[in-house]
Order: sequence, then structure tokens, then C-alpha cells
Amino acid sequence: MIRTYSAPTAINLEITEVCNFKCKHCYNPWRAESLGEVSLEKKKLTELLNEFKNAGVFHVIFSGGEPLAKFELLLHGIKTAVNLGLSTSINSTLSLATDKKMQKLKEAGADHILASWYDLDKRKTIEITGTKNSFEAIKKGIKCAVDNGIRVSVNTICTDQNYGALYESGKIVHSLGATQFIAHRVVPPAYDRKDERQHRINKIASLSGLDELLRLKKDTGIKVATLISYPLCLLGDLDKYADFVGRGCPTQSGHRFSINSNGDTHACVMEDKTYGNIFESGLRKCFSNSRNWRNKSMYFEGCSGCDYIDLCQTGCRMDAFAATGEMNGKDPLWVGKENITVDFKFIKDKEIIKRVENGLNLRVDKSIRWRLEKDFYLLNIRWANTIEVSLEEGDFLKSIQDKSISFSFYDQDIFSSERLALLLFKEAIYSNELTLEIDRKGVGVDPYKLPKRCQ
Repeated sequence: MIRTYSAPTAINLEITEVCNFKCKHCYNPWRAESLGEVSLEKKKLTELLNEFKNAGVFHVIFSGGEPLAKFELLLHGIKTAVNLGLSTSINSTLSLATDKKMQKLKEAGADHILASWYDLDKRKTIEITGTKNSFEAIKKGIKCAVDNGIRVSVNTICTDQNYGALYESGKIVHSLGATQFIAHRVVPPAYDRKDERQHRINKIASLSGLDELLRLKKDTGIKVATLISYPLCLLGDLDKYADFVGRGCPTQSGHRFSINSNGDTHACVMEDKTYGNIFESGLRKCFSNSRNWRNKSMYFEGCSGCDYIDLCQTGCRMDAFAATGEMNGKDPLWVGKENITVDFKFIKDKEIIKRVENGLNLRVDKSIRWRLEKDFYLLNIRWANTIEVSLEEGDFLKSIQDKSISFSFYDQDIFSSERLALLLFKEAIYSNELTLEIDRKGVGVDPYKLPKRCQ
């Protein structure tokens, strides 16, 4: 059964095309056309955020271009979104960060920035960004944001050339105070899909890069992740690589949608196809126009029969398109379902199931957000972390939340003890009688998408 979303749950909103860097790998298809001249007006930004709220969007990612290049616009957006009850994050190089700017963002309610990292080597960073002093500016910016109380994750692109530098890069960003180091596989940008050198990564380099991230986590304690999913069959041992299982493709699952500063919409940020202009057609219509992303028509046929197909969603569709010319083509990193040798384990401590069966008191935090769809609920835990629950499950949990009361396994006949334990580990519910050590591996995983044996 395909559950249809009425709107995305998270939106990547590019408030400006203006950027002080000219990165070779930049995915924005407008870069060669308008040279980064377009920015949203404050009035239109306010209108968009109100439309997002009315559509049931939970989270807005402010990006660009470089959003700090239009600081007053960014600050207005953060303030407006927070006042509307939308959670926010910012994608930035942080090269334009100052104490004053970071203090203002913190006061407005910004609590997370995803910063960019390019290379260990100063000269290579300058070459990639096309900007002098970019290496020093990035390091200074990360520390500036951290020192002003903003949580910083750092993202880098992993290619055939740089996977061996991930560990040392991660040590640097950890020393600057970043809480997470993310390395996502390179995907050929729309304007240069034929480049097989700088815009490609092979299977060996991919796994070696992930191994470097796991070594970094073990040695420093920093969290590690990837933004663009790998085919789960490439990982093979899904317990070992649990940090990178994630939620598959957030575009195919219906969660993510992207809007350019001129109002043009894209299902995926890497995509050059538009599904209408939001100022002309509205969010719901543009989102509906991209339905092919969510009806499984883009699934690679070679993945048929895989138990993890609804979580993996057959890998990255834009990389498959770059490699094959078909949106339902084979992800270049695909190796086949028979390569999955160890299952993803969501509930690490089976004793929690026994605690639930022994009458553990459970609660639903006031911060949990909801959206009612046609025949199910979307339950938002925090930021862009949203899962699906049935109507019956949602109605029950909402009533517990509304009444600010607790319940136990024996006060209901809707949830199995395993399902309640799973929701505990997902942090959709909690207990004052229990302290869970949650590593948040695969934090974006929606348990509904997992094979039954893994739930």
C-alpha cells in the first residue's frame, strides 16, 4: 500500500541565489543562467512560511546560495517560522559568520546549522570554492557558530579523490566543536553529468569512506551520517553501517520538497526539472505534480523482491539518472539484495520489551507534532524526523498527549509490546521510569518502512 502525503513534511527553501563561493560541485542548475542574482522578498518569504504552516509542513531548511549573504532576510525567515511553530535549520558555508550574526540567529530561535567542508588542503579548498581565504573563513565560521551556542553539523562531499581524507577532516571539525560530521556521496550536478572524475564515486571508495567515518566516531565520539542514501545492498552489514541506513530518499518517501528563490519547485535539490512555480500554483499543486517521485514508478526493477525496498527506495534516483539517463535506472553503487547479510536492528535492548510488558508507564511529550492524512497520521518527533502511524494509533497517542496523562501496555489494546518499545527507541514516546541510551543510529528511519523482523 502506498500512503499518499498531501504536502511535504520538510522543505528546502533557497532564499537567495547569491553566494560568495563558486563551487565546482554546486548542484544548483540556475548557476550558469542567472549568475546568482535572485533573492526572495520579505513579503513573499512571509507568505510562503504561512502557506507551509497551513499545509502541515513541520520543518524548513533555509539555504541558498549562501543564506548569510542575505542576513536580514534569513533572520526574518527564522523569526517568522519559529513564531508559526515551524522548526528550522540553516545550510551555510559559515564563511560569512560573525559573532553578531550568530547571536541574532540564536536569539531568533535558530539552533542548528549544517556547514560545508571541502578539503583538508587549503589550496584545494580554494580551488574547489573559487574563493581566496575560504579555508580559514570556514574554520572560523564553524567555531563562531559553536561559540555562540548554535549546534553545528558539518557536511562534506565524498568522491573517488578525497575519501581517504575524511578521518582527518572529521578530527578538525570535531576540534572546532561540531557535533556531527556528515559525508555524502557525490552526485553529478545537472550541468556536468558527463564528468567521470570529480563527480563520481565508486563502490570501494564509498565503503572505505564510511569505514573512515566509523573510525572517526569511535575515536572522537562525534556523530556521523550521510545525507544522500547509499543502496543498502552496498552496505551489506546493516548493523555495522547502521549510522548510514537513514530513511532512504526523503523525496521518494514524500518528506522533502525544494523551492528556489524565484519560486520554481523541484522534488529533489539535485533535480533540474520543475513542477511549477509556487507563487503561481501553490505548494500542494506543485507537490502533487511531482507524484511520480512517490508512486514507486522510479524504483529500479532489479530491486524487486528486496525486503528493504521501501526503506532504501532503490538508491539515489538522480545518480541513477546521471549514469543511465533513466529515473528508474540502476544506482551506480547497486550490487543486489543478496549482498545484505546482516539486518538493521532497531531495538538494541530487548529487555525494554519486558519492561513494557511489566507495566512501564509511558507518556507522549508535548513537543510531538501531528498531521492528519487521509487514512493515517504523520508524527513528527523533532526537526525533520517524521514517521507514519495508523489512525487508531494516532488517535490514541494524541489523546494521551492532550490529557497529559500516562498509560501502560495494559491500558490499551492497540499496540504490541514490541511496537511500544520501538516507539520508545524512536523517542515518539517516553517514560519517566526509564533512561534509554539512544545512539540514534539510523535516526531518520521510519519503523513502518522496515521489514517486520527488524521492528
